[in-house]
Amino acid sequence: MLRSSRRRTTEIFKSTLASRRSLNSHSSSVPFPEKLAFAFDIDGVLKQGHHNVLPQAKRVLQLLSGSDGRLSKPIPFLLITNGGGVPDEERRAALSSELGVQLGPDQLVQSHTPLRDYVKKYQEKPVLVIGGAGESCRRVAESYGLKHAYIPQDIIKWRPAIWDRTQLTKGEESFAKTVDFSQIPLSAVFVMHDTHDWGRDIMLILDTLSAKDGILGTRRENRDDQGEVELVLSNADVEWRSDWPISRLGQGAFRLSLEAVYKATTGLQLPYKQFGKPFKATYDFSELSLRRYLSSVGRNPDVPLNVYMVGDNPASDIAGANAHGWSSILVRTGVFRDPNGEVPEHEPTVIADDVEKGVEWAIRRETGLIL
Repeated sequence: MLRSSRRRTTEIFKSTLASRRSLNSHSSSVPFPEKLAFAFDIDGVLKQGHHNVLPQAKRVLQLLSGSDGRLSKPIPFLLITNGGGVPDEERRAALSSELGVQLGPDQLVQSHTPLRDYVKKYQEKPVLVIGGAGESCRRVAESYGLKHAYIPQDIIKWRPAIWDRTQLTKGEESFAKTVDFSQIPLSAVFVMHDTHDWGRDIMLILDTLSAKDGILGTRRENRDDQGEVELVLSNADVEWRSDWPISRLGQGAFRLSLEAVYKATTGLQLPYKQFGKPFKATYDFSELSLRRYLSSVGRNPDVPLNVYMVGDNPASDIAGANAHGWSSILVRTGVFRDPNGEVPEHEPTVIADDVEKGVEWAIRRETGLIL
């Protein structure tokens, strides 16, 4: 009986070893997917809420970065988010710590990151920057080279009557600049992140767009033209996934409100330029970032790429990826939950329960390997 048991154990061991050798042999015979790359949304894909990093997200990034040993070399990836409100380097450092993988300079695209190139024509001109907590978006603007970036608190400090429904806190008083805006010709308004005071910021944008030569407190004689001040928005998401179980309103909802008020008060359509997902400018910038990353790690930046966008929002992640010619993976951990089997408004290449299952599906699709 003992000999029989030992014989069976030996046979099982030999069978398992043979299987492992077969798997290793198969893996070594499959060419590495040189064209494969990934782009990930953050909220609802890698994180749920501000602080909850999904465990499968950490595993996926360890896989792609090559740190868990399952791949012979890393697969390039970057994060594309319609969030923002802090300088790119600060957000990248925080995400690296949270996700357990070191992100390089070209592996994070926030909603306002593509503005880094766009704002060069405004570097020497006064601009109004809206959104974010405190003066964080002023710091974002300055990190992009804008030398004269002003925020709503500066304007309220100058003339409280421009929005008399609130008063600056002591903290806001400490960072608000003392400026005479009757002498400052604002040339553009950048909404870089979700605003904390919709009423105030709608009012300030209306005043600025309607001003003569961008001088607050004045009005253009011809109200039918679009004026001299450009309005730029960084995020079109109407909804996003937070710590609350029901989706919350984002910058896209603010824009819809601003459009309605502008139409009601001027009779005109709101003129603006939009960045963020799903817009082409953001996906063009993101693909260039992926290629810069490839170059930084010594790989050919001109190789054709099969990019898989992993997102939770059909209206931004999936729509943008599809339009840009990327494959798209829609996950059920964020805005899209698929409770009743509904069909998303923009059809992805595949629907997956979470980011890990989606990435494993894509690698299997490209190589035939089951990780």
